[in-house]
Amino acid sequence: MKSRLLPRAAFLLVVLTLFIIGGVLAFFQSWRSARLVDLYSASQIATTKNGPIEYVRHGDGPAVLVFHDAPGGYDQGAALAGFLADEGFQVIAPSRPGYLRTPLETGITPENQADAAAQLLDTLDIGQTAVLGFGWGGPAALEFARRFPQRTSALIFVGGAVGRLNPPTAPAVPFPQAVGEGLTGDVGSWLYARLAENDPAAALRAAFSISSIGSAAARESWSGLVLDNPDQLALFRALALSLSPISPREIGLRNDLFQIRALPEIPFKTITTPTLLIHGGLDKAIPVAPVEAAKSQLPNSELLLFPDDGHLIFLGRGSSIAEERILTFLKKHTPSHGE
Repeated sequence: MKSRLLPRAAFLLVVLTLFIIGGVLAFFQSWRSARLVDLYSASQIATTKNGPIEYVRHGDGPAVLVFHDAPGGYDQGAALAGFLADEGFQVIAPSRPGYLRTPLETGITPENQADAAAQLLDTLDIGQTAVLGFGWGGPAALEFARRFPQRTSALIFVGGAVGRLNPPTAPAVPFPQAVGEGLTGDVGSWLYARLAENDPAAALRAAFSISSIGSAAARESWSGLVLDNPDQLALFRALALSLSPISPREIGLRNDLFQIRALPEIPFKTITTPTLLIHGGLDKAIPVAPVEAAKSQLPNSELLLFPDDGHLIFLGRGSSIAEERILTFLKKHTPSHGE
């Protein structure tokens, strides 16, 4: 009798397992489809000489052009710079080439991406802008200021790459690559977004470990600060969501990994645009040494360094200071901004 029951029980267990897996996959596919509908319905496409560019435009006032980190898209740039739209600025957040609905052919190199962004501003009838580069969006921001100095009122980097990253200054595994591998495709990015929603403490610990070189105690302190601040927790969840689904962002991610290793020497001394560099001393994604070197060569620059913070500057103890410094800097270098 037992010999007959065991195969039946095993068969039922297999059927139940397949049923559960099928249900989870169906739920994931439904979520992915809805997520893409939300993403694409919230943005617009501009036609430029370089090619199509996806973007969003929030707020009224002087323009701030935002180049997002890797991986990301317009949604990430809009989330990070959202506070500017609340303070009388107009945020222009495109998806850099290779991300979401902006094809890679629109701008493969940082120089191409800067040209495409300038063409986007032309279609929006925007002459002058401040430029804000997050993380691996830094090279495109830098090129925009270098190629269009008369159009650039101010240049700001937040945890930004300002030059080629090669060993020994680069981490052993480049940050975007580590993120991409950790998310393990669209399912992985979906699971991380759900983790950020349902167990933010665990998601924050993972984010800290991959982006910062701090100790376990520093990780717990940082996570606690974010968890105790509803606005920062909401921003963190938005950033986690800006990684998903990962597949429409993978081409841009791979291109960034190639481009960051192929950047030419930047003639920093020729860039006279007022520049603010904000960086964390524990940043694993972008080491601080190249940023300090760039600051020493940029003739009109300031450096705000947070020695105990990592890559995610807008989360944790330095966030309010960084945002206030950016606002002060922009108002100072944007003559048309109403005080």
